[in-house]
Amino acid sequence: MIEWKLYLAKLLGKKRHTAYVLLEKEGKFLLVQESTSGIRGLWGLPGGGIDGGESPEQAAEREVEEESGFDVELIRKIAEIQDKKRNSVRHIFLGKIKSGELRIDKREHIDAGWFSKEEMQSLKLRGDWVIEAFDLI
Repeated sequence: MIEWKLYLAKLLGKKRHTAYVLLEKEGKFLLVQESTSGIRGLWGLPGGGIDGGESPEQAAEREVEEESGFDVELIRKIAEIQDKKRNSVRHIFLGKIKSGELRIDKREHIDAGWFSKEEMQSLKLRGDWVIEAFDLI
């Protein structure tokens, strides 16, 4: 499904906008491990596509709840990363947990966990943009 959306966006010359949230708890950060083909097994921030009529902030809050079970409050936008290869823009926010417990939808993710910046070095990440986001906080 994701590959089809990327293909269609490129074909139409439109940029795909996505929103992600960086969450910290006791010095560690939440990452989710993807199950979607093309990025299966890679770790990244919880987040995803911005739906029509939705702001990046609304999408970030919705996506993190869908992907982690947490209701979050966005503190600030930390990055807007352009990806020319994928013709997309990633809106990345720093957030804090208001409520909820960690849970994942096994159709979208294999696993989720809390990692220190040092522990992330040994993970296969979705791209340099994941580390870039941490460098901006």
